[in-house]
Amino acid sequence: MRIPFYDRIRMSAALCLAIGLTASGCVTSPVYMIKQHDGPPVCAQQSPDRELLLGLAVSGGGSRAALFAASAYEALGQMRVGPGNHSLLEQVSHISSVSGGSLASAYYVVEKPAREVPILTPDGRLTEEYQAFFARFKETMARDYEKPLFWKNMFRLRWVNPAWTAVSLRDVLQDTYLGDMKLQDLAPRQARGDSPYFLINTTLYNDGRRLVWSTLEREALRYDFVHDLQQKPDWERMTPESEQILRARWEDLQSRTPEDLKLDPCQLKVAMAVAASMSFPPIIGPVTAGIEGEDQYWHIGDGGMSDNTGAESLLMAFLHQLQQGRAKRAVILALDSSFPFDVGGASLNHRNEGFSFFDADYSRIPSIMEERSLAYRAMFFRVAQHQNLFPASVEVVVIRLKHTDAQWKEDLSDLPESCRKEGVDWKSPRDVTQHVSGVVTRLFLKSTCDRDLVIQSAQKVIAQSEPAIRKAMER
Repeated sequence: MRIPFYDRIRMSAALCLAIGLTASGCVTSPVYMIKQHDGPPVCAQQSPDRELLLGLAVSGGGSRAALFAASAYEALGQMRVGPGNHSLLEQVSHISSVSGGSLASAYYVVEKPAREVPILTPDGRLTEEYQAFFARFKETMARDYEKPLFWKNMFRLRWVNPAWTAVSLRDVLQDTYLGDMKLQDLAPRQARGDSPYFLINTTLYNDGRRLVWSTLEREALRYDFVHDLQQKPDWERMTPESEQILRARWEDLQSRTPEDLKLDPCQLKVAMAVAASMSFPPIIGPVTAGIEGEDQYWHIGDGGMSDNTGAESLLMAFLHQLQQGRAKRAVILALDSSFPFDVGGASLNHRNEGFSFFDADYSRIPSIMEERSLAYRAMFFRVAQHQNLFPASVEVVVIRLKHTDAQWKEDLSDLPESCRKEGVDWKSPRDVTQHVSGVVTRLFLKSTCDRDLVIQSAQKVIAQSEPAIRKAMER
């Protein structure tokens, strides 16, 4: 019988306190002391010039998002587009991920076959190598990550301190598939084209800014919007005070990098960066890093606190390259399997005990803040695009691919067989969509039906969006 997640935490915390091991991991917090690093990291890279930038932004959402992403990667791999009629996946230049999306994307960039191995056969089917790869990929993302995480915390008495839970999560990821891979080890793979450039999004508790771990050089992630705005005729009417406020607020939207913090990302293990990206308060993390010899500490948490889609940091990187004239167009496919905000609200409508919703949806509080900030940012970018505030002749297309947008047949003949075996009582496509929308954000999926629904949702959404994707890629 599965012990509920929060009951595990309470049991472990009680045990830890009862034993009274104040010198153990129960009370003290792990701090990663790093030597100060001045100047660009030795593994820093600049992505090459190209006419079309194609990126995947992979949202958070625990195991639901990880499995959705793995299935979406496979579906995109089978889509042939562009002048050379190659697999779309072979044309992806960047991947930007958050939390559960980082779980999947790290597997892809670390484990995918080398560039020389084709994804598709001449007749358009997946090659044997990629059939095996995607089978392993989906199997790994469908695993229960809470169970090994729980036992690592139990045996080492870490539950009462969520900062230690982040260490346990790192250990689980290393044991499962990431091993001792470091960011510097990704650099040669990216240089050869074996894997896309990988952006792992986290959030700094210190100042609320997004912190991106990658091998890309610092300036590659920074788009100078104010520079483009200065080229507009109305700029002369901008007052010094307004300009100062504009510059300060725009800086808040820029990604911070390890270089900004005088930290060297090259030695960071990919498993630790992914664990930091998944360090969702108050259950996991934060991850704390300090500079040797200095009284300076950085507290790093879930990337979803600043942007749960992963799209914003990717957009900034693409706009920078477009601004430099090193690309002509950009397409971002946002694989969005985040928990629908309105679904959480609907469940609260029928709860008479306010505090109880922490057990049902502990993400509610940061999600409220993110929902508001996303609304303002989306409005800003739409208005800026409409007013031609971005560089002239620049074309940026963002296509959102949501797991809840999958369309099911009226007679439900496309329902996974596992759901029928589990005796579901759905009468219409709306019932299926409501169930998919309610699959909770955890580090496991509770049934085979849920797993198959997530996989099939990704396949359906990619197929439904294929015309839009082709239009964006081939124009």
